[in-house]
Amino acid sequence: MPSTSKLTLLQASAFARLALKSMQKEYPNKPGEVLNSAADVMGPRAMHPAFYGCFDWHSAVHGHWMLVRLLRLFPELPEKQQVRAVLAEHLTAKNLEAEADYFAKPNHQSFERTYGWAWLLKLAEELKDWDDPQAREWSANLKPLTETIVAR
Repeated sequence: MPSTSKLTLLQASAFARLALKSMQKEYPNKPGEVLNSAADVMGPRAMHPAFYGCFDWHSAVHGHWMLVRLLRLFPELPEKQQVRAVLAEHLTAKNLEAEADYFAKPNHQSFERTYGWAWLLKLAEELKDWDDPQAREWSANLKPLTETIVAR
């Protein structure tokens, strides 16, 4: 039986605050990296400049998707300025190129496959479908990482 419940602005706001709380929280963190040498030992933010927050990479990607989705559904979201600021800080071309480059390193080709990849593709879809100037910019910035994942 289909659900008739709808997300309210109050609930959306609570979800946004939850995501924002973890989006820039670097620790604790559960890295899933394969270390090829001592040069690979670095903190979460250095290793994943766009998706370092939360407990793990796929949760960070999911959190970004949720924030984008909430902004699309609730343009009047009370946290909208903070959400946009965090997304603008994380979803830069430089950060997302570093995320794409990560997958080219030895033993990193299948990092976070398939769960993290699915959330990344949902984030790409959400940004692509949103008629918003910042969303178009973030979508373009995300393209190298999206193309890397799709190619795999």
